[in-house]
Amino acid sequence: MSVLSKHFASAWNCFPSISFDETLNMGSCARLKEDSYEQPINGIDSAIRYAIENKVKELKLDIVGRQKFKFQAHYNLPMKVFSAHSIAVLSLKGFMLEPPQNLTLNCPSIKELNLEKCKGMQTLKISGEKLKIVVIELCQGLDKVEIDASNLESFSFGGEAHSSCRINLVTCKSLKYLSLRNAQVTDEWIKQEVAQFLRLEVLKLVYCRLLENFHVSNSNLKTVELRNCFKLQKIEIYARSLNTFAYGGDLKPSQVIIYSPCVHAKLSLRADRGLSDHWYTNLREFLACFDHCKELEIDCDMDMALIVPINVRKNLLAPLYDLNYLKVVTEQKPKNINDLVDGLMWLAPCLSKLSFISNCQEKSLKFEYDIARTIEDDLDCCKLRPIKCWRHSIRKVTMENFEDCENMILEKFLAESALRLEATSREGNACAEV
Repeated sequence: MSVLSKHFASAWNCFPSISFDETLNMGSCARLKEDSYEQPINGIDSAIRYAIENKVKELKLDIVGRQKFKFQAHYNLPMKVFSAHSIAVLSLKGFMLEPPQNLTLNCPSIKELNLEKCKGMQTLKISGEKLKIVVIELCQGLDKVEIDASNLESFSFGGEAHSSCRINLVTCKSLKYLSLRNAQVTDEWIKQEVAQFLRLEVLKLVYCRLLENFHVSNSNLKTVELRNCFKLQKIEIYARSLNTFAYGGDLKPSQVIIYSPCVHAKLSLRADRGLSDHWYTNLREFLACFDHCKELEIDCDMDMALIVPINVRKNLLAPLYDLNYLKVVTEQKPKNINDLVDGLMWLAPCLSKLSFISNCQEKSLKFEYDIARTIEDDLDCCKLRPIKCWRHSIRKVTMENFEDCENMILEKFLAESALRLEATSREGNACAEV
């Protein structure tokens, strides 16, 4: 810039945001001998000193870059970074934090702290009156994290695989967002601690392998997400404000109780490869726990896993009789749209809307019923059953965003299957794939 004008020679250090990317230059440093780290380390020291002296408000330091440099494990971050009065946002990636084992960080001015792939501590205690957000991601060797910050609103922890790190947030009474992955949290911890976070709105637990009976009672909770907590047997949530519940895993939980009037449930299910009768029986029992939901979304890795065989249906009742809106997410277009529609309508025989989402495109079927009419000419499928299936009362079907060929297939299927179907209509047809 100074080539263009002398005024530009010092203009750069007046910019509100400056980014130094030394990734390319440091590539040569990675090829130095193991005891030759002075050059890159001096550069980092200078950058940090410059930032603190010029009272920057946001400081992001990443010495991992696009490749692992040998010097990164040898650089010890100066502790004065945490006590700098000007820094409000501090993000560190790839640093060695000392003293080792038991490390206490006092952050008087920091509002947002992000530590990623940092090393050198087993016990980490962080305190700060102004702290609002703390993120700890993939920091090696951590056994315990303790946060003392009464104004903290968001805490995210992501441990390495099979991490046994304990979490202490007992003083964080203002917490609104809590996300834990690969953390050592127990049933008792959830039951006792989460109840103390009266402002908590979002709770996410992933790969928390000690959880068996998940019980939470918090009137302010709006979102609960449980994924890959493999030992879960029971889920019990008392949260009248809850509007989203997300679950990912197998059908192991034998009981799911959610006390909330307007919950939208999202289920990501892993199907058994064999798809035995036992799988379908468990599927029916699991889905029955979500009959009261305002909306149910199912993402399953196999379409066939959602189509209960005819011989199995004879011994089971439909699990989702009161459900109005069912959404199914698939990676590819269903191979047999008729079988899938029939299978899903058996699961939820009184749907107002059935949607399929694939490749970010949504296709829907909307149903209108004639429940009041006396059923005299019953189909043979339900003669001895107290609850009739979807075939008996559908009066009109509206198909949205299906391709022409799919519309024709569905119209023929519905005309042959629905006893009282009066009309079908199409809206917003999608273009057929070439």
